[in-house]
Amino acid sequence: MSLAGFDPEILQDFLTESGELLEQLEGNLVDLESTPKDPELLNEVFRALHTIKGSASFLALTNLVEIAHAAESALNAARNSVITIDRPAMDLLLGAIDILKCQFEEIQSGANELTAASSELVQGLALLGEGTSSASDDDAQSTDAANTSGVREDGLIESPLEISGAKSDLLDHFVDDLEETIARAQGQIAGLLDESTRERHFEALTESAEDLLPTTEFFEFDEMVELVKLLLSASEAGSSLPGEVVEAMVPRLSEIADLIATQSGGIRDGLRLSRPIDDLAAQVDALISGKIPEITNSDAPPAEQAASASEDAISEVMDVNNSDSAAPASQPEAAKAPEKKRAPAQAPEQTIRVEVGRLETLMNLVGELVLQKNRITSIAEEVGGNENINPDLSDSMGLASDTLARITSDIQVAVMRTRMQPLDKLFGKYPRLIRDLTTKTGKQMRLVIKGGDTEVDKSVIEELGDPLIHLMRNSADHGLEKPEQREAAGKDVTGTITLCAAHQGNNVEISICDDGRGLSRDALVSKAIERGLTTAAEATQLSDEDVYRFIFHPGFSMAQEVSDLSGRGVGMDVVRTNIQKLKGSVSISSELGKGTTITISIPLTVAIMPAMMVGVADEIYAIPLGNIMEIVRPEESQFNMMIESRVLRLRDSVLPAIDAMEVFGVPEQNRIESPFAIVLQANGRIFTLMVSSVIGQQEIVIKPLDGLDETGPVSGATVRNDGGVSLIIDVSQLMRDSTHMKSTPLMETAV
Repeated sequence: MSLAGFDPEILQDFLTESGELLEQLEGNLVDLESTPKDPELLNEVFRALHTIKGSASFLALTNLVEIAHAAESALNAARNSVITIDRPAMDLLLGAIDILKCQFEEIQSGANELTAASSELVQGLALLGEGTSSASDDDAQSTDAANTSGVREDGLIESPLEISGAKSDLLDHFVDDLEETIARAQGQIAGLLDESTRERHFEALTESAEDLLPTTEFFEFDEMVELVKLLLSASEAGSSLPGEVVEAMVPRLSEIADLIATQSGGIRDGLRLSRPIDDLAAQVDALISGKIPEITNSDAPPAEQAASASEDAISEVMDVNNSDSAAPASQPEAAKAPEKKRAPAQAPEQTIRVEVGRLETLMNLVGELVLQKNRITSIAEEVGGNENINPDLSDSMGLASDTLARITSDIQVAVMRTRMQPLDKLFGKYPRLIRDLTTKTGKQMRLVIKGGDTEVDKSVIEELGDPLIHLMRNSADHGLEKPEQREAAGKDVTGTITLCAAHQGNNVEISICDDGRGLSRDALVSKAIERGLTTAAEATQLSDEDVYRFIFHPGFSMAQEVSDLSGRGVGMDVVRTNIQKLKGSVSISSELGKGTTITISIPLTVAIMPAMMVGVADEIYAIPLGNIMEIVRPEESQFNMMIESRVLRLRDSVLPAIDAMEVFGVPEQNRIESPFAIVLQANGRIFTLMVSSVIGQQEIVIKPLDGLDETGPVSGATVRNDGGVSLIIDVSQLMRDSTHMKSTPLMETAV
């Protein structure tokens, strides 16, 4: 099976549409394991897998179809209560999902061939699909079914539908297509009663009938094919017929469409539904030739007698279809009878797919617009403060500036919303992760997810995946105890990991909380001293939060033995680095014997953010507003020296005071007074940055510093509203790099 000959756009459409189903499918399967008899969930999982298989069938992706079909058969057996999805069965189904994910990646990478599932996996799923019935029992049931047929209460003749094995794989997909097309045709038939749009609806009906013909021929169901051909003949001739003939034809065309729709439903259930249509065909043929036939009740089948009682009834049908209101109470019951349930014309699509690249371009343009808005605002302020400018011109300039600012803000919000996605898209992958960790660790655990509907920028979601996986693995491997240990401690033997997300102002907070053993301060301090990260004397002055932060040092590990999950001393420093790339922070809180909570705080978007512009001698820097707690102008008496470092006494706390001019290497001869203290927080630590001036708040657009040499603790640059360029201070990096922070263990000490 080579993919070389496929149109890349067709393959991409398949990956996009089926990929979304595959992501959802994995999470739903894990849920199904705990509620294996939930009919709605079973049907949802089955439909998703069936849709993937059907799309793959059209692309002739044989290896993909094979494993999807085997898994679908197992799920169908569960739907029919032949089997129950237990853990071994779920292992097989999830194994199938793993193969599908691998095959999707191969399609994405342009591989020539797709990996085939192992014969053991396919055979295991096939056995589930067969359930407990023996082959002989199945054959006997099939024979009995083939020999049975009968007349239903609605007058339709019912018999088993026989479809060859090769076609049966595509049956449901073709039924979906059939039902969609016939529903569209029913709406078009109803539109024929409006003379102003009649010609357009006949053209559309012709197209629908042409689409129906190959689909119905697929089933080798002669009567259905004849009905479609009849519909096609009528629609092709309809636009040239007199109005009264068309009005008489509409009920017959509706009868044809309704019968096809009924037969379609029967096919889905494996049934062939039929009734004599000779009289109906004769009536339609007469109308095509321009004649209005006279019919009586005895000419129509029992289920349709009321509908064809008289031409007056046909007239009433037209009245009903042409009216926006319900039939009047005085309308005769016989006249109401012909009104059938018809699917309305399809509504326009409410969503469209847009390439991510286009959204990126749009976001970049919005960023440039924000910069120009800032520039116009600055110019308007200069004009407004100039007494030599005409007051009317100044007012007009100010009004235009305010309007531009408002519109730009609205555009920015709208564009950002197009990039926002719920965290469920990410969180939905983790129930499977916890299930697998349960097997690997030998522990019993459950995952509780809260706030999955919280939305963040798409780029943030992409960067969050790996850190969250590592943190949950740590909770499972290090945090939660073995069942016997939990029982001895008086805990539920099943541990709980809670993944929670919520908006906090312009940020999103995500917490991973476990109810496990918690962190031992003494053990962490001992390990930190052993690694040379602190001394015994310094450790006595460290807060618990400071001690917990040792975990983020490269190579730091408390694991007693190395496993394939953790213990190598890598990972937590990478977690912190990745979170900081998102302009976020990570903190730890824990209680020995009770559990540990790791909290990640990240901005909603990393492209545009509010910042405070501050002066450092002759330069202007931007500080992200999310890191600023307050701005104060302290008295000289509030400053002291502690362990050769300057600190600031602020109310009940003693905070390190970092001189921005020292950090950014301002020459001694250019240094000036720094009277303002910006109180900053990052990763749970609080400190102050002394600056020369506070200019004001501004919305900044982050520009990367790719290719430039490091110029200190900065994360990018931005264009100010006066047209100049300012560096953006990376608060987390500033905290780590400052010599003051390294030599001052006291971060938040009450006095």
